[in-house]
Amino acid sequence: MQKNKLTPFIVIRSCIFWLLAVAALPVYNVVMLFIWPLNRQQKHRIINSSVRYFSFLLQHVAGVKHQVSGLENIPDKPALIVSNHQSAWETITFNCIFPPIVWIMKKEILSIPLFGWGARMCSPIAIDRSRGEDALQQVIEQGNERFRQGFWICIFPEGTRVKPKARKPFKYGAAKLAIKMEVPIIPVAHNAGYCLPKNSFWFYPGIVTVKIGKPIYPDDNDPTDLTSKVRSWITEQLDHMGS
Repeated sequence: MQKNKLTPFIVIRSCIFWLLAVAALPVYNVVMLFIWPLNRQQKHRIINSSVRYFSFLLQHVAGVKHQVSGLENIPDKPALIVSNHQSAWETITFNCIFPPIVWIMKKEILSIPLFGWGARMCSPIAIDRSRGEDALQQVIEQGNERFRQGFWICIFPEGTRVKPKARKPFKYGAAKLAIKMEVPIIPVAHNAGYCLPKNSFWFYPGIVTVKIGKPIYPDDNDPTDLTSKVRSWITEQLDHMGS
């Protein structure tokens, strides 16, 4: 997939998307006030309805559609989803592809007005990355709790959004987490960065390819080896996509 040139049509569609998205925020803010006392699963289902609204806008207003292969690789029990990170697109659409997801994110994100408040309702695992191994222990404890509640966990091992065709090393946190919690990693690769580039206001119409790999099990308890296996699979898929 190649990035489109910015055209008046793209500008118009993008502006309409943002107008409709912003117009919905007051409604969801009111909803958040009323659902605060509910349990995690109930709040997650309600907030996820807003995510599906934004996904609808992405597809039918912005013209950013997606095709998924490998759905048969998603196991019945909760697992750890490990994906490359190119844009904000995956933080929306993954919620519509996978079973109920909670995200591992920097604690600072929860302080962002409106977005952070909504994120809190989705039971994220917010970490202070400066705490090192203490942060990992926190993720393990909260992760086990989320798994018992039926949630899946999604993590971006690059740690930040990366432009298409650029490559960054994967951090070992996801592998350590899979080993400690004794759960498989579901590797995911996509090329959303072409349709919604990092820090871009504009949406470039196209079809995002999402590939879901077979579960990778932490059999040898070696985070370096497990990270290498996951990164190799994701990188190979990105190379095939030209991303």
